[in-house]
Amino acid sequence: MLRFETPEQARVWFEQMTEAARKRAILATAARLVAHIQNVVIPQTKPQPVDRGVYRAGWRFAEDGDGAVVYNATPQAPLIEYGVRAGNVKIGGAIKPLTEWVKRKLRPTAKAISARAKKSSKKKFTDAEARRIAWAIAITMKKKGIFNGGKGLRVLERAVPTVPGFFRAEMKRELARRSK
Repeated sequence: MLRFETPEQARVWFEQMTEAARKRAILATAARLVAHIQNVVIPQTKPQPVDRGVYRAGWRFAEDGDGAVVYNATPQAPLIEYGVRAGNVKIGGAIKPLTEWVKRKLRPTAKAISARAKKSSKKKFTDAEARRIAWAIAITMKKKGIFNGGKGLRVLERAVPTVPGFFRAEMKRELARRSK
């Protein structure tokens, strides 16, 4: 493990690296952070913010001056990261996407299927049934907020503590590469 006793030791060590090696280490750290978010942080989140995988796949990194930036530019990212307070939930705008989600993700119970006409024992909700369930979900969201009671899941914040370890490993790799 790479360890420095003083900030001066870290500065000297960092100056020994070439500019190209530092940039490679920084970008490799950002790439590892994105992979960590997608493969560790999001799967450990309960409930997972995954419907079709758009948010999870939307994590990217890019070079930014002397460093790198990790971001998610999908439209749902700010809602998932920072949540939606109960007072800000607009039921009317949520019904159509929630209805589609219900039809994709939820399956009726055997009791619900038997309540339908005996001939049409479909294994999916009808549009009307899905819409009723979507209304119930929307009303609950209006009361409680969305994503952790309106506080958000803070996926990036939970992943950031891994950056120093990733960076140390990438810098060691660059030093080993340089010494060959």
